[in-house]
Amino acid sequence: MITGSNEVSELFAPSLNEVYMEVFNGLVKKIGQAFPNYRSLILKKSIEALSVEDNDTEAVKYSAALHILYDLTQQGWHMEVSENQLYLKMTTEDLCDKAYIRYRLSSEKNAQFSNESVKSFIKKMEREKQYNNELISVKNLIGDKDSLIVKIKNGEEIIKPYIQLVSNNRDEHTGFRYIDIWRYFRYTWSIPYKSMPGRNLFYLVRDAAQEYHPVIGIFALGNSVLNLSVRDNKIGWTVEAIKANLARRNEKEVSSQQVSQTNGKMIKAKKITYMESEEEYNKRAQAYAEKTMAVLSKSLTNAINDIYSKDFKPVKKMRVPSNESVDKLKMIYEELKDKAIDNKRTTKTNNWEEETKEVLFKKKRALELSKLFEAVLCFEQYKNSDYLQWLEALIKSEQGKKAIGVALVANRKTKIGSNMMDIIVCGSIPPYNELLGGKLVSILACSPIVIKAYNDKYSSQVSEIASRMKGKRVIRDSRLAFLGTTSLYSQGSSQYNRIKVPLGQDFILQYKNMGITEGYGTVYFSKNTTNTIMKMLELQDGGRLINNIFGEGTSPRFRLISKGLSRLGIKADAFLQHYSPRIVYSMELAKNTNDFLTGYADDLEYSFNIDDDDEVEKVTQELINYWYERWLKMRIKSVDIVQRLDDFKPEAILLSHTR
Repeated sequence: MITGSNEVSELFAPSLNEVYMEVFNGLVKKIGQAFPNYRSLILKKSIEALSVEDNDTEAVKYSAALHILYDLTQQGWHMEVSENQLYLKMTTEDLCDKAYIRYRLSSEKNAQFSNESVKSFIKKMEREKQYNNELISVKNLIGDKDSLIVKIKNGEEIIKPYIQLVSNNRDEHTGFRYIDIWRYFRYTWSIPYKSMPGRNLFYLVRDAAQEYHPVIGIFALGNSVLNLSVRDNKIGWTVEAIKANLARRNEKEVSSQQVSQTNGKMIKAKKITYMESEEEYNKRAQAYAEKTMAVLSKSLTNAINDIYSKDFKPVKKMRVPSNESVDKLKMIYEELKDKAIDNKRTTKTNNWEEETKEVLFKKKRALELSKLFEAVLCFEQYKNSDYLQWLEALIKSEQGKKAIGVALVANRKTKIGSNMMDIIVCGSIPPYNELLGGKLVSILACSPIVIKAYNDKYSSQVSEIASRMKGKRVIRDSRLAFLGTTSLYSQGSSQYNRIKVPLGQDFILQYKNMGITEGYGTVYFSKNTTNTIMKMLELQDGGRLINNIFGEGTSPRFRLISKGLSRLGIKADAFLQHYSPRIVYSMELAKNTNDFLTGYADDLEYSFNIDDDDEVEKVTQELINYWYERWLKMRIKSVDIVQRLDDFKPEAILLSHTR
């Protein structure tokens, strides 16, 4: 609830039994009587004083509520008591401030450093060890500012960047495992470090111009977010995008005009100028409608064929969309939806058909097939030999829009887990940040070497979920076409802004601003809170419905916390919102990325020969050279870079010093 232009206020009233409601009300009264600065401390002490039996559902619920409340107070929510009710209030005007965002993230980030394994890891990396008859520590992987300064003053080549795919192998210059080097520097980020399941690639960007090849920066690719409205709309994966493409192209101009005989009264006048003639529009709209209906219909057919249905009886009728088959499938889903508990993680199988018959996937198949059948029936209901009239009729109907949405999602699912990745980590390590190393790392994340590495790694990988849905081995097309990312701050990211780099003969790599995301997530919730919520849900459901395994759904952590909040009667939408919107960026990696993702094209048109290793290396080096000439040389001329480098203290980024 918005109480003012810069303030948000929400009631925090968990649903507890009579005994714990009385305890909670006593705590609220105590909080209301305390000075504001002491309220979080009172709450923290109340949590520490809790003694909860593992099988006491109501006690675990109360514990979960307090853990959630405490995490929220660490995120910027302030507790206030009015008429014996607890309200959480937040002033939103500072939430876009970089320092404040870092502060909101610091609680969970610092908590990870209290973990014994993390503390031991940091000590191991910072402790000097013998390697190649030298004393080596992670400090040797921090750039030598004096060497950089000398080269700048002498007009020498300042750095020689290259990218290195992270593995468990050991670095020849320091003896550290590459993954440990990456992990250490990842801990210096503002966002807490959490492992990412699914497909991923981790990279170091290093400087061959210095002795130990120090780290210029790091980046990582991970699975794309499944639902992101601003991205999906730009790609063409929404009904709104289809409607926009069907509209006649125009430009709107708003001006102020004085109304005669009104003593100077002004009104806003809107002028629309069409950018295409009616004939041009009709021709384009007809062609667009025809290819769109073909793609949508094909997506539904392919999706149906990719679902195993032999165990849905009677088989013949269940393979043909009908109202009867839809009702039967929904009935099967309802019978199974509460039975998929304590699902086991299985990453290897010899029998996909047996896997698909498990309760989890049978339930999932029944639901998906019912949606697809309904969409096919709707398409048939509005079918017209005139494709434009057919598509427009669907869009005008709520049922039709839903059917189009199902077809769009069917296509999107085949692309988002295979042809798209998100840049989940990207940035430079001091002192290279002063040399605009962030822009270099951002460019190299999209380089031919990375694209080829992804294509090679996943070209023969079995799709776990698709195989379990189809009951046989499925390998998706895994050519990388698109990278997405979001800024940490609402003002955007300087390392992505204004990046336009030639790639090959006739293509430009460019980070495009796609719009603003609403800013929902769980990064601010602690591990203790997550574990307590999981225990509460497990007790209530008689087992775990969310087990972080293939097939249960995307974003298990988000679903877990969202479900936990809802079970406690706490407004999930309000407290999962960051209130610090972020800019969504896209990077198209081929000339026809959008046509490929929407299904209008089957082949990707890279601007280089992906099968030629020498060309892949050559074009990647051209990206580095472009950055060197365009940004690094200009940086040296535009600021007092020597002074900035001289001010750098290597100890400032050592984890033992920054905590």
